[in-house]
Amino acid sequence: MSSLGDGALAAAAPLAAAAITRDPAAVALVSAAEYLPWLVVTPFAGALVDRWRLRTVLVVADVLRAGGLALLAILIIAGAASIPVLAATACAIVVGQIFGDTAAQTIVVDLAGRDSGALNKANGHISSATTAGKSLVGPPIGSGLYAAVPWLPFVLDAVSFAVSAGLVASLPKRRGPTSRAGRPRLLASIGEGARFLVQHAQLRVLCLLVASANLASFMAMSTFVLFATERLGVTTAGYGVLLAASAVGGVAGGFASGRIAQWLGARPTIIAGLALQVVVWPAIGWTSSPYIAGALLAVVGLCAAVTTVVCVTARQQLTPAAMLGRVISAFRTVSAGTAPLGALLGGGLAAVVDLRAPFYVAGVVLMAAVLVSLPSLRSVQADPISTEGVGQ
Repeated sequence: MSSLGDGALAAAAPLAAAAITRDPAAVALVSAAEYLPWLVVTPFAGALVDRWRLRTVLVVADVLRAGGLALLAILIIAGAASIPVLAATACAIVVGQIFGDTAAQTIVVDLAGRDSGALNKANGHISSATTAGKSLVGPPIGSGLYAAVPWLPFVLDAVSFAVSAGLVASLPKRRGPTSRAGRPRLLASIGEGARFLVQHAQLRVLCLLVASANLASFMAMSTFVLFATERLGVTTAGYGVLLAASAVGGVAGGFASGRIAQWLGARPTIIAGLALQVVVWPAIGWTSSPYIAGALLAVVGLCAAVTTVVCVTARQQLTPAAMLGRVISAFRTVSAGTAPLGALLGGGLAAVVDLRAPFYVAGVVLMAAVLVSLPSLRSVQADPISTEGVGQ
């Protein structure tokens, strides 16, 4: 439910910033405020989620985001909104998202168990719903509502979080917080999660692959709007359709991921999904047809969704329940950290070489990551190596 509001917010927030000022640096500040928490807050979120009740974390994260967005809507109505206010709100929303997403991926194991089929199905449905709301349905709703009534998209997002909090509150109580007795200090706890990730061969290689996929994706898409308008010759509306094609592929991939993983197995699914992207990214850069580009973007969206779901399931299975939040956060700190790097590299390649260059290099990056990871990836199975003593 909240993903729909997030999609509307993603489109409305830049429009609100542009309505306040035409200074590119000031507008970029709002986007920068969305990235900062991923690097600063994420490690602490995992350690705290492992200490707190998961359902409580989810409810509080939704309620606080609803309150922040409602306050922003009031300020917009009063004409008191400013770039610092938008940046602070964006930062707060992302902080809530980090805590909420970490708790959500942890509570899925409590609710669905550790069976690979059940986890792939649950994670796949979550992925499809998130992609549909954030990338397919939400953005056009957000931009359309902002054009009609500027404060309405923010109210919509606030309501979506409030409804989400109510739905989460109805979940059955499961695992409680860890005992305080013998619990390490917060920083030591964060270190435990990071060490577990680094020392676990399978989790380490999965983290490398997801980080490489993010690097390649942001590298290719950072200047895609210029590629689409100048090389593919599409209009602004056509650009939106191309992005929607990727989202449609993502929704389909989320729903199909469980069956594909059951049919092929975890390791072949991950390899196939990444190998296809090795070919498809350069193909997008090569084509001058918007129709071919749209079809290829749908393939990228499908492959990305399938590989992500299977990697998330493997991470949930291979990590002890008591430290799942910390490992998720350490994993996401690394993978999210490659996103801005990829965007910078893509922009530099487009400026120095050509608008097609980021797509070619994205394929090379993924191919190198797959080849380097293959020896370790051979040990990734559809089921966890051992669940003895892990708990639910």
